[in-house]
Amino acid sequence: MPREIVTQDGKAFSYRDYSLPALGAHEVRVQVEFAAPKHGTESHVISGSAFNEKRWDAELRLFVPRAKEEMEQSAAPTERGIGNIVVGRVSATGAEVTRFAVGDRVFGYGSIREEHQADEKSLRPLQGLSYANAVCTDPAHVALVAVRDGNIRIGDRVAIFGLGAIGLLTVQMARASGARQVFAVDPFPLRREYASAHGADCTYDPTSTDVALEIKRATGNAGVDVSVETSGNGRALHEAIRCIRQCGTVVHVPWGPKSAIDLHLDEEFHLNRPTIIGSQAVWDNPDRSHPLWTEERARQTAIDLLRDGLITGEGIVTPIVPFDEAAQALAAIFTAPESTIKVGVSFTA
Repeated sequence: MPREIVTQDGKAFSYRDYSLPALGAHEVRVQVEFAAPKHGTESHVISGSAFNEKRWDAELRLFVPRAKEEMEQSAAPTERGIGNIVVGRVSATGAEVTRFAVGDRVFGYGSIREEHQADEKSLRPLQGLSYANAVCTDPAHVALVAVRDGNIRIGDRVAIFGLGAIGLLTVQMARASGARQVFAVDPFPLRREYASAHGADCTYDPTSTDVALEIKRATGNAGVDVSVETSGNGRALHEAIRCIRQCGTVVHVPWGPKSAIDLHLDEEFHLNRPTIIGSQAVWDNPDRSHPLWTEERARQTAIDLLRDGLITGEGIVTPIVPFDEAAQALAAIFTAPESTIKVGVSFTA
């Protein structure tokens, strides 16, 4: 029986046996070779989000209160899978599958488990992508939309706050878009070092320096044209506002912050007239350039950028651990984030 990795609280991970249903006519079964979680989103969901206390009304596009019975059910601890993208080889196909054959290598959304099953339309051919680049297609899509939402153009000065996979790919895309100066901010040396090697002119540790002041000095007291906040930290959003030029743009990407205690809207925000853009690439949101750009076009463009080598996920996926050792490594997302960027899980010897 195949196994998957599950957790209740992000502090302890374990293996659980599971079974797959019979293949549907248009479904594909995949023997997984590599997989990775999405650190920020997984942390947000596991540690508690708005969905725990409220219900998203897709028609109203509002969070509304949950009924008491729903609250009691959601409060009960449950094991859940963890994972974002899986890569593997097709091991079986449904009777009416036309896109793939047994032996084809594919990737798509899925949790960290030994076998995956999905509709053929939800999978894409690997076509030469490395494991690291394949599992970075999702954060690359988010980064691409953030760069486009911020209208980052040739000659711009840009700051990126939060150097997880999304932030590091945003650094690369900002440089590829022609940014004149790219500043990268994160408390963890491992992530700052990667940013320096992949497009950032300067990196800053926000725990030891006044980041906005240093960026102002590095830009002739002007500030950046665009700042992109990817960490979900209230203080980071505040600094992203502080470091922009007058009438500059702040792109806010992540879930959060849950608490705005470090976000002071009576300071630079009030005096410097920034534009703040929420960059949510999915959840039925049209692209800001719709209909010329669609979600599918943005996703495929991100994949093409990785496939063509204009950006890379190599080195972002670290550490890489065998599936049998992954439970302990995944706990580091929550307990030792300074030791990881994006954990990769290998199912091959």
